[in-house]
Amino acid sequence: MDLVTCMLSYGLACSAPTKPADPTPLPSVEDFGGAEPAAAKGVASKLLAQVQVYYDATTDFESGFKQTYVHPVYGTKTVSEGTLRVKKPGKMVWDYAAEDTQDFWVDGNTVRAVERDTKQVVRMDIDSSDFAGAGKFLFGGRQLLDDFKVRMAGEKLAKRYAQAGHRVVQMRPLKKNPHYQELLLVVDDASGRVDAFVVLNGDGSTNHFVLTSVKRNGGLGDDAFIFVKPKGFTEIDA
Repeated sequence: MDLVTCMLSYGLACSAPTKPADPTPLPSVEDFGGAEPAAAKGVASKLLAQVQVYYDATTDFESGFKQTYVHPVYGTKTVSEGTLRVKKPGKMVWDYAAEDTQDFWVDGNTVRAVERDTKQVVRMDIDSSDFAGAGKFLFGGRQLLDDFKVRMAGEKLAKRYAQAGHRVVQMRPLKKNPHYQELLLVVDDASGRVDAFVVLNGDGSTNHFVLTSVKRNGGLGDDAFIFVKPKGFTEIDA
């Protein structure tokens, strides 16, 4: 299976990769049942409310992204780059720079994965796809506080993923999710914008997205989200 499919499935659809991994040990997924410092109680919920305010006021969004997928068991690290486009309601495109990787188009309840090696477009329902949950913050609304148990990330995770002027929120879905165990949002203190997010899996693998050159409410047209099947490709249902 293609490595991008592997990464966007949060590690659940991976075959054994071949590239060497970062030798730095990854912090383990932390236990939400552990004690949280009294001073931190309620802070994560307030920060997520700020995130929701930011994205509730966002009509469209464009940025570059760098994606790093690390699997310590296989001993691999894979880095990809591209452009992310988002527009309400429910439109999103992950446009990868490399010609040998898949692109992903989301429109409402439908996800299309463009597989260039097989010349197929795989169509699936978003609720049964690997996108469910991980990108919810981009569309705003109450779902962050309604669907997740939240706390400020522990010292190890914060040290690894934090950026200057940002704080890291650790999130676990209230309903068990087959695609990932926890999420981290790296939130800009001043604006509530998420400048990076991390998917943590129970097997120790991580999928780290860093967003760059963010353009918000720039007036992206609908034509930037109209999917056109490439010539010679076959479209199938997953």
